[in-house]
Amino acid sequence: MKSGIAMVRVSGVKIRSLREEQNLTQLYLATAVGVTTETISRWERKGAPTIKEENGLKLAESLAVSLQDILAPDDQVTKKEETLVDVLPQNNTLRNVIIGMLVAGVLLFSYLFLQKSTDVNFSAKRLMPAHGTAGHPFPVLIIVDFLSDKSSSLLLKEQLPPGCQVLRTTPVATVADSGFIKWIDKKASGKRSFSYMASCITKEEGQDTFSFEGTLLVRQSSRQESLVNGRNRYKLSVYHWADSNKDNSIDDEELLAVYDDFGNVEGLLEDMEEVESIWMGSAYRWNVQRSVFDIIP
Repeated sequence: MKSGIAMVRVSGVKIRSLREEQNLTQLYLATAVGVTTETISRWERKGAPTIKEENGLKLAESLAVSLQDILAPDDQVTKKEETLVDVLPQNNTLRNVIIGMLVAGVLLFSYLFLQKSTDVNFSAKRLMPAHGTAGHPFPVLIIVDFLSDKSSSLLLKEQLPPGCQVLRTTPVATVADSGFIKWIDKKASGKRSFSYMASCITKEEGQDTFSFEGTLLVRQSSRQESLVNGRNRYKLSVYHWADSNKDNSIDDEELLAVYDDFGNVEGLLEDMEEVESIWMGSAYRWNVQRSVFDIIP
């Protein structure tokens, strides 16, 4: 009975094609599989790289296909013809030496990887409403927090889903093209805030939920990249984005929550006046014909 690490040969062309068809990033695949973006890039560049079957299964799942769909052509019939142990010499002494070296290599890699992971001393979190009405502006705030005082070069990218657009950004983004935003800061440190106003409309029948995606790239002692965490889904409804419990009113607690989360977002003054007007009334309702909120005294 054979033992060892099961390997498969995948098609780099198929992986890249499926990823681009679904508008997925290499960082997304790397996070799903548990490897680096450089590894995903290398797999896509090679014609038919040999990878662990375990990684192949995770890769296929993240691309919403079966493992057979991403195998190299000559692996379609038998996807697991050999393992790492199969290709080792048959001499037991030499096999043991090589296996020992492989184990030592894995331990060394794990140690170096863990050491490198300690370099990650920043975080990025997205704050945004969970819902809102179609076409009505809502705020999105991304807080970047450096745990050290050391300044760094920062590149923050935010990708809005189809059907959503950027209305304005603070600070002014280096790039703001409809649904894509990019901020560059050459000397970032401490806690930084990046915000924008957006709106979403239904473009396809039945579409009412939108997923946002962002990445943060930082250069300190080394290049480090991370996903923007926090809320990333926005659902269309007939409720105002500040009405978190969807009861057609904005109470004291909801008003204070808005100030806590978005009080420092520049360019939100007009929208805050609307929030306060609804708060001072007894209730509100969405007027579909006029696309406005009718406030009930």
